[in-house]
Amino acid sequence: MKKISLFITVTMLLSFLAYSNQGSKKVAIVKIKRGEATIISPDGSTSEINKGMWLKEGAIVKTGDKSFVKLSFIDKSSMNVGPKSELKIEKFSKDDAGVINVLTGKIRSKVTKDYLNMEKDKSKLFVKSKSAVMGIRGTDFLFSTNKKNGATTAVLFEGSVVFNKLNRGDDLRDLESIVNKGRRIEPGQFSVTMKGKTKPTVPSKMSSKQIHGLEKNEDFKTTDVSKSSKSTKKSVVPPGLSGDVVMGSTTNLKSEVEKVIKTQLTGNKLEEASPEEKEKMIEESKGFVAGDDVKPADGTVVDVDTGIMIPLGKDSTFDSNTGEWVSNTVGTIDTATGDYLPPEGYQITDDGKMLKTDEGTGAVQQVVIEVKPVDEALSLDEAQVVEYQAPDPALLEETKISGEDDKNLVDEFEALEQVEVIEEDPMAQTESEGVQPVEGPTPAGTSEATVEEGSLERPPAPSDLSTADQLSQQLTPPSEKTPTTTTQRTRTRLRIKVRKQP
Repeated sequence: MKKISLFITVTMLLSFLAYSNQGSKKVAIVKIKRGEATIISPDGSTSEINKGMWLKEGAIVKTGDKSFVKLSFIDKSSMNVGPKSELKIEKFSKDDAGVINVLTGKIRSKVTKDYLNMEKDKSKLFVKSKSAVMGIRGTDFLFSTNKKNGATTAVLFEGSVVFNKLNRGDDLRDLESIVNKGRRIEPGQFSVTMKGKTKPTVPSKMSSKQIHGLEKNEDFKTTDVSKSSKSTKKSVVPPGLSGDVVMGSTTNLKSEVEKVIKTQLTGNKLEEASPEEKEKMIEESKGFVAGDDVKPADGTVVDVDTGIMIPLGKDSTFDSNTGEWVSNTVGTIDTATGDYLPPEGYQITDDGKMLKTDEGTGAVQQVVIEVKPVDEALSLDEAQVVEYQAPDPALLEETKISGEDDKNLVDEFEALEQVEVIEEDPMAQTESEGVQPVEGPTPAGTSEATVEEGSLERPPAPSDLSTADQLSQQLTPPSEKTPTTTTQRTRTRLRIKVRKQP
């Protein structure tokens, strides 16, 4: 009798889950697809993504190598998903603050100025990873997370964001409260969350050349992996400009120079400061370490994919025009993408290790990267090195890793549904399956024309923001978890534009 009762209970639960999945809201449509891309629907099914396809709240989007997907949301937001990307549309509606969970890689977002005029001290969108959360208060930012080393990087181009680390015990149902205790990032600055630190790094000015390259790279072009820094000679091209721009037309050069000057002057008040204030600002720009309060030097170069901050050593000089420290030994920046290129003989692994190859013996060593003030830090060629333990080759089989990742993602959804179903209304109006071809009125942003600017309204905080990642850690047996050691680079890149008609 007990077995029959259990069977009936399980059957009813499965039926209820299926019914609840049908009620998931359509939130985005695929506007552009290039290469290979798939979706894991809220019911756990996997299908190929095609242009014109609807995605529902709770869906996970995955793209392959050299692939790209552009999504247009119901609130006029747009999101560009770059190569090797994974993200979950955790919560999104016209009435609630959206929640985007970046499983690994990058997103890029733009929010219109009209949107920012509404409740400036409240977050309009939350972007989170397993280790960090950011409240979006405008207007143009980059968010990158690496699931292998746990680092998350935030870069701001314009407007204002607040960035904080997610620590054990944080109430994920109240992201606004967590964000309000975080670091406020200003334009031209970056901040990184790291393992072993309870706070993000104190926001610091990023290298002008790098941030200008990142800002231009809206469609996430990638640097050819064969490229590397072949020389450490000082470039005659001013920071923030590329050789192509300098050699091009005068009109284009003038326009680019104006952009660079605007970037440099933002946050650089040396020109207006008194001699005493200048000395203090220069001293603060060197960076500092005080417990969990760590500030990299202004002008620091960052490997955005891994969160590695390249140390500016004692050979660095202070540029009073840009308010940052400059070194000729850290490597270079691909001005077309903003990607960091290590010096010749160096490379960065997918899990954020800086490796150095000995010119004589060919031995590979790991460079110990430490964030210290400029006058205390060692340059790359002076930094301590330790023996490098290469990962087990058996863990580098991409097909096995990918298959296990897919299984874990499906398991995460199943676990999440069992938690969320308690609050579902079985009598709510339902829709059909998780992914649909285009039906009904055309959503915002589906045409190729420019979308009119506007804004979103700030609703009450979401009721349940528990992440699939955290649930999977509790429910997935250790033997079934995906190996995390690999030397292959995995990137997730998005671009988001949040707009509203006037």
